[in-house]
Amino acid sequence: MLRISKEQRDAFLLHDEKVFIEFMVEYLQEESPGLIDRIEMESLREMIANGLARGRSHGLKSADVLASFVSVMFSIAPNFDEQPDIRRALIDERVPEDQRMSRLFDTVPDRAWDEAEKQYDPNAWFPELQEQQD
Repeated sequence: MLRISKEQRDAFLLHDEKVFIEFMVEYLQEESPGLIDRIEMESLREMIANGLARGRSHGLKSADVLASFVSVMFSIAPNFDEQPDIRRALIDERVPEDQRMSRLFDTVPDRAWDEAEKQYDPNAWFPELQEQQD
C-alpha cells in the first residue's frame, strides 16, 4: 500500500491553488453537504479561494489547518476570525501553526463562538465586492 506523508500531501495541495480548491470542494461535499448544496460551483470555488487567502492572512500555511479554517468559515461564519477571543487565539504565535485551529475549540469559550455566529457577514466571502462598495 502506498503511503503519502503529510509533507507530501501538503506539497501536492499547496503547489497548485486550483488543486487545493478542488480538494476543498470534494471535502465539503463529503463532510458538510448541507452547508454548500445550494451554492453554485463557481461561487463555491471563489468562496474557498477567498477563505484560503483569509486563513493565510493569519499566518496559516499547512493544508490541514487551512482546510479546517475554511470549514469553520462555512459552519460558523465567514468572518468568525473577527471575534476578539477567536482572533487572539488564532494569531497566537506561541502556539505552533499546525495546532492553532484545534486549540481554538479547546480554548475559546462557547460564548465567543455564539457571538461569531451572530455576527455572520455574508460580504466576508467576497472581500473584493466589499472593497468596491466602500
